[in-house]
Amino acid sequence: MEFYRGRVRPWMYTWGARDEEIAAALPGDELVDPHTPTSTRAVTIDAPVEAVWPWLAQIGEDRGGFYSYSLLERAFRADVHNAGAVHPEWQDVHVGDTVWLARRYGDEARQVVAAVKPKSHLVLVSPDDFERLQRGEKAAGTWSFHLHRESGWTRLLVRGSGGAMGHAAFDIPHFVMEQKMMRGIRRRAQQLRSDDTAAFARSLGAQRAMAPNMA
Repeated sequence: MEFYRGRVRPWMYTWGARDEEIAAALPGDELVDPHTPTSTRAVTIDAPVEAVWPWLAQIGEDRGGFYSYSLLERAFRADVHNAGAVHPEWQDVHVGDTVWLARRYGDEARQVVAAVKPKSHLVLVSPDDFERLQRGEKAAGTWSFHLHRESGWTRLLVRGSGGAMGHAAFDIPHFVMEQKMMRGIRRRAQQLRSDDTAAFARSLGAQRAMAPNMA
């Protein structure tokens, strides 16, 4: 247990993140007590923010899924179908919207959008916490996603605060699913960028092929 607390848990809580990212104040932090246990994980995505945000905007069991391990998602009896394309009808996200984790379990498996700014961040809380926030109280926990530009690249940060954090029975499976989700978003965003680049190259090639005939 000491090895887990001293080595494994700190590694899971900061997977992929830089020291300055771990220490950074992010949107949504103000919604919880400052002493709440926190994890900050990160990946670099070889694509601009505009290619990453659509995948975040459409997360949810009844929408684009969570881009994680389908077998494990189904083991938890979640009806998740991880999207391989951006769906325009799922792109409008507003405070108060529901993001389902697993509808069959009711409110215990539902998140509510507490804050959102397109191409910047998405902050989720439990239904009970959303009600607390409406009363001017602090939330017990948050789950938030943040996009930071780095030249033509993007840093995706995922911060978890409070809730069931600190319990191995939650921390380990959550880490396994979340890091796969982050890598799933990265793969999709980079593929989208690659497809766009290929389409542009084909269009440019067609224009050049036509140029002699137009002279």
